[in-house]
Amino acid sequence: MLGGATRTSIIMKWLQSKRRLLLRQSDSSIQPMLKRPQGSLLGDQHKFDEASGQVYTELTASILSEDDHEWTRQTRIVVKPEYRDFDDPGGFLDNSDENEANLGAYHEYLDGLKNTRVRGLNGARSLQDIAVDCILNNISDCTLEGISCLPISLVRRIWHAVNRRCTFSLDTWMIFSKILHDCEGSTLGLWRYRQVIQQPLSQLLVYTNPLTSSSYDFITSLSITTFFSLPDLVKLSQITNLGALEIINNSGPKALTPIPVSDRLIRAWHFAALNEGSFSVLRILKLWNHEDVTSKSLAYLNSFPILALFDVRGCAFDLSSKIEAKRFGWKATVETNVLGLLEAACVERAMMMQESLGIEIKSVRKASARQLWDGSKTRKIPRSRVASFLTRPQALVPGRPLIEEEAYACMHKRLDKMKKQDKRWNLMDSQIFSNSRALESWDFATYTSFVKLGELRNDTDLARAGVDIGDHAILVDNEIVNSVPMVSLRLGDTPIGMKTSVVNSAHKPFYNSLYEDSGVSSLKYDRSENNGGSYRTLSFIRIKISAAQKPPEAPPRRPEDTKVHFGTTPPAATLQEAPSKRRKVGVMKSRKKNIGDVLNSFR
Repeated sequence: MLGGATRTSIIMKWLQSKRRLLLRQSDSSIQPMLKRPQGSLLGDQHKFDEASGQVYTELTASILSEDDHEWTRQTRIVVKPEYRDFDDPGGFLDNSDENEANLGAYHEYLDGLKNTRVRGLNGARSLQDIAVDCILNNISDCTLEGISCLPISLVRRIWHAVNRRCTFSLDTWMIFSKILHDCEGSTLGLWRYRQVIQQPLSQLLVYTNPLTSSSYDFITSLSITTFFSLPDLVKLSQITNLGALEIINNSGPKALTPIPVSDRLIRAWHFAALNEGSFSVLRILKLWNHEDVTSKSLAYLNSFPILALFDVRGCAFDLSSKIEAKRFGWKATVETNVLGLLEAACVERAMMMQESLGIEIKSVRKASARQLWDGSKTRKIPRSRVASFLTRPQALVPGRPLIEEEAYACMHKRLDKMKKQDKRWNLMDSQIFSNSRALESWDFATYTSFVKLGELRNDTDLARAGVDIGDHAILVDNEIVNSVPMVSLRLGDTPIGMKTSVVNSAHKPFYNSLYEDSGVSSLKYDRSENNGGSYRTLSFIRIKISAAQKPPEAPPRRPEDTKVHFGTTPPAATLQEAPSKRRKVGVMKSRKKNIGDVLNSFR
């Protein structure tokens, strides 16, 4: 038997030998690392600096591209102001069992919007869930052929998940829009796409080539607020499906090199339209703050077959340009809210259609246009029913809230009766009701004006250009939207002051005119208010489609001639015989018009 002291010494020696063994093992594992060169890896991302003895983490970041050649494939996170789930929550608002349980179920539905992971309802995820998740993680590599071979139900599910994750690129949108936009119950997001590139790094062709569709799969709306060279601007005529074009100089304190837009550029587009058939679907042309755009450009407008709006705010036009425009069939207006003018024209046209259809003439009540949610579901009506749809006596407010006002009031009455207040309701109150009408996007005025012009023309201008507008009109709530998908792209920052002037009251009705005072002319020129250079507003509108495809190029006329002639040029003898009183009345009539003159083509 060993004594207690002997046993203690043996245990201590064993512990010391064990400690030396562990130290040797530790030294042998660390020594090879110390012999590595400076900056060698310690694990996946950790590095050891032999000179200083520091251990640091190294991360690899991709270098910013020197150009934008891959801009259509770059996935960007888009948190939309109108973000909603596409599922209809109406099932939670049935009048059958309006109780606290239904209210709680609806709150659970709202909480579920935050979960964007593709998963099964019960248990582990299915193989389909995993496959959809894999597609979402590699959505930028998907092709039209790869997605079109999938069942429509699965394509809808992928599109639904893409929207919930708010990850978009132009190529992704084009794939799903081509497959799903014409399906029953498609959402508005499949009919329009918008993107802003604040600092373009490439030539203009890099951005315009993907926006060109010779088969008119979509219409392009292009906004340019940064400098591009004159040859690049001339080549805009190569965009076959260009429906709206705006080129805006920033006149603020941070104004850069002005964009070279002038009468010569419009003349080049004029020859491209005549000789190459360019700008066949161009409805809107906005040129703001260009000192070299003058009334001489009016002679080239009729070369654009379906051009309806020529907005030249801040350009070098004089008073005589209004009379000059009338010679070519255009109506001049200094109204800032051109969209409101077109809305009022639509209301007046609807009232005129009542008489032609033999319907009792009643006031058409309609609210001003508002931003529609991209998640709103679309519906179709035959074009033969569009007239009866537009002439109905009542119309709902566009941008309908997710919860109707009646259901919203019933819920509050029920909560007051129970003397309880759901805390989550306070959090969602402004989101669902007060802010349920989304903020206006940068393309709202241009897109809505394009739609209103199509409503005034029944889209016959697009059909004449070879665009397939279909046999049905597309509706969202009570609003007609564009019958062809539209892509809107802005190159450059949004200039200061480029806010829409649309009336913000969602409940203000339009009756016979845009203005409550019938004595106020919407086209009356006020020299004192519009003599401020870049602040001066002037637009030219033509609703009726020009019958002449190749008008003669008219030279600029002298001011003394434009003050007298209002139609074709009369002989000199006629000018001498015309009484001075008649000329004076003619000039006064040209300075004061009403909105009914815009609709002469419908009478």
